[in-house]
Amino acid sequence: MNGRRQGRSGQVLVEMLLVLPVFLTIVFTIMEMGYMSFQMILLNHATYEVARIGAMTQCLSSGTVLPDCARLVPLMQRIIQSATVACTVENHPFQDTQAQITNADLVVTGRNPIKFVFPLSSILMSSKALCPQGPGGGWCTIEAVVRMPIEKPLSY
Repeated sequence: MNGRRQGRSGQVLVEMLLVLPVFLTIVFTIMEMGYMSFQMILLNHATYEVARIGAMTQCLSSGTVLPDCARLVPLMQRIIQSATVACTVENHPFQDTQAQITNADLVVTGRNPIKFVFPLSSILMSSKALCPQGPGGGWCTIEAVVRMPIEKPLSY
């Protein structure tokens, strides 16, 4: 009877050693996905705030739209230090008939590199399928794009 019990405790140890790495990989991957989701929400909010400020201040009082977006970079880096921002101004072909002005949108793209913590899940999460912009190796570059209409003053 003692011989049978000792064999069984060895069986439990072997089963645990087979299942534990898979279980821990699943748990850590879920944690990494939560971290990535948090970083994406943070980047979306920061990009929205920068686009809102840029759209409100992108136009001069004469109604001329400034093509320079370099002043938005410090705004983004005050919110997320490692993030970069790029923007373009897209003019619409139609004109607002009531106000007699051409409309334009400010398109702001925010990018932020994030580093994963856990080794095996970071290899899975930083693959080309999930992070096509990222360099891999545990890093992923996430991206958020926000389009905001540029506020122009009405001429009286």
